[in-house]
Formats: sequence, C-alpha cells, structure tokens
Amino acid sequence: MGIRQLETPAAFRRPAEKRWDETDPVTGGFVAANAFVTGVNWSYSLDGQGTLLVNEDGAPPVRRRDCSDTDFDCNFWLGDAILVADDPTPDSDLLQAPIRLKFSPGVRAVGAWLGACSSDPFDQDFFDQPMFGAMWVALASDPAAWHLVRADGWSGHVCGVGTPLTAPFVGARATAGDRIIEARFDLSLLGNRGYDKIALSELTVEL
Repeated sequence: MGIRQLETPAAFRRPAEKRWDETDPVTGGFVAANAFVTGVNWSYSLDGQGTLLVNEDGAPPVRRRDCSDTDFDCNFWLGDAILVADDPTPDSDLLQAPIRLKFSPGVRAVGAWLGACSSDPFDQDFFDQPMFGAMWVALASDPAAWHLVRADGWSGHVCGVGTPLTAPFVGARATAGDRIIEARFDLSLLGNRGYDKIALSELTVEL
C-alpha cells in the first residue's frame, strides 16, 4: 500500500470540489467569512458520501475566509473560499501542521493549493517569494504511517478566475484500493523566511 503524487487537479479522476463556504452544520446558516470552522462541532459534507473535520482538536483555530485583495490576499483565484490558520513557526513537522483534515470514510485522493501571508496589513515585499508546500497523508491500511508529498511554487497576489496559479499544489492518490483518512498541510519559504498565516484552497478530492 502507498500513494502516488498528483501534481495538478487535472490528474484527478472524476474530481469533486470541496468548497468551504457551505452551511453551518449546527445552525444551518451560511458560513460567513472569518468564521471559525474547527473542532468536533464542525462536520463538512463530502457530497453526502462522507464527512470531513478540520483540526479535530480545535488547535490551532482555523477560519473560513475569502481570497480577495480586501480579505486574504494570496495567489488563489478571486472569490475562492479558503481555510486560514495561524502558523507562527517555520518548522515543517507533521505533528505541528497547522491545517489537518480528517475524512470519514477515507477518500481515494486529495489535493489543494497552499498559500501564505505575513501579518496584517499585508506586507507587499512578501510576494514573489519561493514557497515550498507539504502534505502528509495517513492511509486506512496503516494509520500510524505518514506519507509526504512536496511541491514548489511562489507567493503572490489574488489571481483572476481561470488564470494560472503559482502557488504550490500538493496532491496524492492512495494506491491498491486504499483510502486516505487524514491529510495535514504546511509550507515554508526560502531561508525559513517568516510568515504568520497559512492558507488552503478548496480541495480537489476523489470520493
């Protein structure tokens, strides 16, 4: 059992997009930008075929935000609903990964773009910096073992819909009929340059 890296969303078979701006599973109301979406009270639906928890233990807290030059200015597409977590350390350690997604049941494949920004207000000098994304996945067949995929990219400003992204895309498919039950995301900048927030785009998944 193992994984195969997927380098673009185009490599997914029958992909499903997991948007973050859905309804609150408790109140049924729309999830506004800047709302917290962490912990066991949250349960995002995967097209009615499963659920997804964001940082199950609630730490660090993760917010649902919008990609735009007035909310979270990173190089995803304008209007994307994204997840954002504080990430005060440049250490890339799966135990410290700031965004952790748990799937029930597991998915065949998962991938997303990764972005970052410095503290508000946004530091213009931060953009056009080399950025290195990482995703660790755990498989149903051996949940104690973690498999790493990496991707390189560049930091940047919000992009027009349909334009090429320079953000790193990390994706993986489980092999031999296995399933991915958890994915953890982190990134770093060249020379461990400081940043304080990590962003995760809408997911691409195979259910």
